[in-house]
Amino acid sequence: MDSSVTLVNPVPPTPYFLSNTTLKDAVIYAHPAIPLYKVTSDSKQIRISDGSTSGRTIAVLHRRELLPNTVSFTERKGRSQFSVQKWLRKTKLPGGFSGYIMQTSFGPYIWKSVSRHRQKVYANHDPNTHIASFYLHQTLSHGTPAFVLESGAEPLRDDLVVAYLIQRHRIMMEDRALNLFAGLPTN
Repeated sequence: MDSSVTLVNPVPPTPYFLSNTTLKDAVIYAHPAIPLYKVTSDSKQIRISDGSTSGRTIAVLHRRELLPNTVSFTERKGRSQFSVQKWLRKTKLPGGFSGYIMQTSFGPYIWKSVSRHRQKVYANHDPNTHIASFYLHQTLSHGTPAFVLESGAEPLRDDLVVAYLIQRHRIMMEDRALNLFAGLPTN
């Protein structure tokens, strides 16, 4: 019996871009003419909306003064509001590194820091193959993607976008605090 192997070229990863880095009124897109997500924010919340379906909200990050921040996924069945600290939980990883475990309907995913402003995401069951790369710099040079998703990560895209915005906001606040402490401009 003859066997044959069919080689299939893997689908290349998809880069996603931010229209601006302030997150006040940003658009996330893979192609400039096609907005995938619209991000609006004020002092109390960050709202992530579907860029192609008017009025459809994907998630809302509620920023609170005294209580923990929460994230609400508006179209999910069951419990849709989670404490950010539980949904994207800080943890110690092997080797003494810290990271975050994101709970999804597909299982847990691990966010590992590659550098101060760069993180990669791995499925909990495969810590050697990343499914996404995220760039958390306060400013991104023209043509630099905000994040890149491998084709297998597309079903998780909404979760990854929300977690990216949470991580980006966290890093930006830490950078602002460090600049304030050092007497540098905080804009």
